[in-house]
Amino acid sequence: MDMQPESGPVSGSTPGTSGLRIAVDTGGTFTDIAVAKPDGSLFIWKVSSSPSSPDEAVIEGVVGALQELSENPASVERFVHGTTVATNALITRTGGRVGLVTTKGFRDLLAIGYQSRPHLYSADSRRPEPLAPAELTWEVTERTAADGSEVRELDEDAVRALGAQVAAQSVDVVVVSFLNAYINPKHERRVVELLLEAGAAPAIVSATEVSAEMREFERTSTAVLNGYVQPKVASYLQRLEDRLAELAVPAKLWVMQSNGGLISGKTAREQSVRTLLSGLAGGVIGAARWAGQLGLDKVVSFDIGGTSTDIALIRAGQPDEMTASEIEGYPLRMPTVDVHTIGAGGGSIAWQDSGGGLRVGPQSAGATPGPICYGRGGQDITVTDAHLLLGRLGESLLGGRLTLDAPSARTRLQEFSAELGMDEEKTAEGVLRVITATMARGVRKVSVERGIDIRDCTLMAFGGAGPLHASDLVRELGLRSAVIPPHPGVASAIGMLDAPIRSDFVASVATTDATDTEQIQTALDELTERAEKFIAVESSESGTDTQIERLVDLRYLGQSYELTVPWNSDPAFLREAFDFAHRERYGFDDPDARLEIVAARCVATIPVPATSEAVMDRPDELPVPLSTRPVYFEGSWHDTPIYLREALPAGPRIPGPLVAEQLDSTVVVAPDQTCWIDGSGFLYIAPKDN
Repeated sequence: MDMQPESGPVSGSTPGTSGLRIAVDTGGTFTDIAVAKPDGSLFIWKVSSSPSSPDEAVIEGVVGALQELSENPASVERFVHGTTVATNALITRTGGRVGLVTTKGFRDLLAIGYQSRPHLYSADSRRPEPLAPAELTWEVTERTAADGSEVRELDEDAVRALGAQVAAQSVDVVVVSFLNAYINPKHERRVVELLLEAGAAPAIVSATEVSAEMREFERTSTAVLNGYVQPKVASYLQRLEDRLAELAVPAKLWVMQSNGGLISGKTAREQSVRTLLSGLAGGVIGAARWAGQLGLDKVVSFDIGGTSTDIALIRAGQPDEMTASEIEGYPLRMPTVDVHTIGAGGGSIAWQDSGGGLRVGPQSAGATPGPICYGRGGQDITVTDAHLLLGRLGESLLGGRLTLDAPSARTRLQEFSAELGMDEEKTAEGVLRVITATMARGVRKVSVERGIDIRDCTLMAFGGAGPLHASDLVRELGLRSAVIPPHPGVASAIGMLDAPIRSDFVASVATTDATDTEQIQTALDELTERAEKFIAVESSESGTDTQIERLVDLRYLGQSYELTVPWNSDPAFLREAFDFAHRERYGFDDPDARLEIVAARCVATIPVPATSEAVMDRPDELPVPLSTRPVYFEGSWHDTPIYLREALPAGPRIPGPLVAEQLDSTVVVAPDQTCWIDGSGFLYIAPKDN
């Protein structure tokens, strides 16, 4: 299903650049295309996704957008892509066949994992099965001590013999991960060489090349995750690059990675684990840029799709990051944007629990069959159905291209209401109240639980369903306001347009004394040299405005977790910075405790020219509504004016209730709220007494 672009410029590339900048974000239902033009305007386009072969939708979308603009592929000077291929391969367990070679005596490392249980009070709680199964795990005689010295020599003859055993198993990727190799990777690298000589597998990777940090379980898990998703990601990106070359697109392919920066297609094929959160990072980066542009100090990025809601905290225009996380139960030791994902979206299904209570999600109708009102065979009341039946949504979506089936949704709501013993309006309103409470818990997770007063935060709501829920979240959480970007439904693609090229370099440091800065300085100098080489190779693509940030991971001696702070050779500065970070994150600090440094980091960043905001022409006064329809708010129906968002004037406050419709989303403002639009097209929602 193609969708027409929304008329009028909103944002785009810096005027004066010579070509088009294109960003493509692949989702489960739609593939979004954002094209920034040299005059500062932005063109958006949507096509239906093709899950079995995502590159088909990408090419279809790019070709369609260029045709609508009457542009030639040769005019594309920058091409950025956010992909869910790695994520989907892991979720659906359709990745590659991965083998693991490890130190003798540690073959069960992935199976044993942590001592802790995933859910303490759940008797049947189970960890996911290792992605490198026991039958594809082999041991090698070798041993390196924690200080990097060789305890037991590598048995190279045994490794050569092992090559034939591995080859007989027809694995796609072999990961070599030895104990303490993060300090001294000599044995890992030698085994990789020997297995390559033996032709043991198409790809053989040292775990240290993927993650060079301490903690064997996390490091090995990260390397195995990379091996598992690599075959699908590499195949997909190669096809996409070939198709772009056939179109004669001259721009290099850049891929969004989990940390909010870009890597080349070549790097993404080799280190595919970096793209596991590619699909949601673009929206967070876009929200961070908008927060800085609008001068908002604390912002909660709130991205609602059909199945889930992705929430992130942004402070002073920078999203929170983390260096360790989990995805689908597997540890991931890699810098990522700190996003909290919950099972709540437009397709979340309403159901009755064993006690007769109303529950919503995490089960979702997804894109297929979807909500009942989509007319694709859905049988369960969803959040989208509730919005429609309460008047928040009109009779159609996507500029009239998707007609909603209200009668079928109402019939099922009547049946479901009878099962609950409630009237229809109360049931539909209950669905929204329950999902709002779920979403509010997610917002508190990234704010209140990190010592942030939620009343000081602004909600940045986007995604197809974000603007529908912003009003409810402002009331539920007592927020000062919510802000909706000009094109919320394609915010992730737009966010990618300004994403910088980035690479992270890390080295573990064996010191228990943070005042011993000489060793740390040596490690940082080595990492800086690597970062400079990276910049020298990639900076020709985006100019010379480059940055190298030096950081260290600190903790109180005896702790099992770290915090990352900027490096300074003055121990007093490090102490002050860490104590402040610890106090902000955990609510206390210990100025008498000894500090230790466990890792040194360098972040190399190559920014791109920032987009300019092309101001839309807007009317001076509030226009006559397109129509008026009854909308249910807080227990009663209200005759509510319906406007086109692009027709609303900039500046004056407009009292609720009202509904503002646009191509990619719908904004709802409650009776006790007001809204206004600034000169750049951002729509704000706030309590009337604010």
